[in-house]
Amino acid sequence: MKKILIAVDFSSHTQFSCSYALDMAITNNAEIMLFHTYFTQYYFSSPSMPDAFEISPFSNSESSSEAEESAKTQMSSLQNELIERAIQNYDKPIKIKTKITNGNFADDLLDFCSDYFPSVVVIGSKGIGESTSLFGRTAIRIFNKLKHPVIVIPATDDSKTIENVMYIADLEASNNVLIRKTYNLLENFNPKIFCVHLAEDNNYLKAYSSNEYLKSEYQKELNVNKFQSDVLEGTDKHDEIDEFIKKNNINMIVFMPHKANFFQRLIGQEKSKEYLFETNLPILAIRL
Repeated sequence: MKKILIAVDFSSHTQFSCSYALDMAITNNAEIMLFHTYFTQYYFSSPSMPDAFEISPFSNSESSSEAEESAKTQMSSLQNELIERAIQNYDKPIKIKTKITNGNFADDLLDFCSDYFPSVVVIGSKGIGESTSLFGRTAIRIFNKLKHPVIVIPATDDSKTIENVMYIADLEASNNVLIRKTYNLLENFNPKIFCVHLAEDNNYLKAYSSNEYLKSEYQKELNVNKFQSDVLEGTDKHDEIDEFIKKNNINMIVFMPHKANFFQRLIGQEKSKEYLFETNLPILAIRL
């Protein structure tokens, strides 16, 4: 993990995302890139509806300049704050760069990442004026489009530890590749990975076959102290996952965000991702 991009909006949630990412950066001796997108909305009266207003595509240079200067000021303040916190809390210097764009957050982020090529992108589960579900839709778009790993951080102070990671197995994909990608990304935290297979009536054989294969593959290589594979059979997958999280003190969930993912088919395409946001744990999305 060499480069960590943090998407910031200067809301209170930004502090949670930055605290988490700062700890990751210090542990991995990684560079931080603070990324922010500002936009200015301009309104004009609609001639067909005199009392209504629409967003104008034409920019007012004065308003745009003010928005840009405000973004630069806040970004500089955040950059300096994180540099100071690295020295005070970790007694280590850290390299922090910044990037500010004016446009659409998701589109600008995708474009920038294609050039910057971060090891991981860190975003918050909630931004300014947004409910978790609304931001969830933005995060889902990023999950589905971005090729780089993405971590979504909940609004909590106690989520920095990465010791016990739950990977939700995808029975239609190469779990082997995804597990190794997870280990490679998080290797400096030396976590234990709990691989969970969600079984239902028509795929019990595949779930148990995958479970036994991964046990034999990884418990030889990593030993039982660093890898565990299980099958969850119950009818209420939400309750089973919740209980598994509590029992094993899970502090990160890993899954693969693609349309054919078994977890998404089992619980529902959007419902599965919304449920993950509601667990109040950091969520790591890794694509093949």
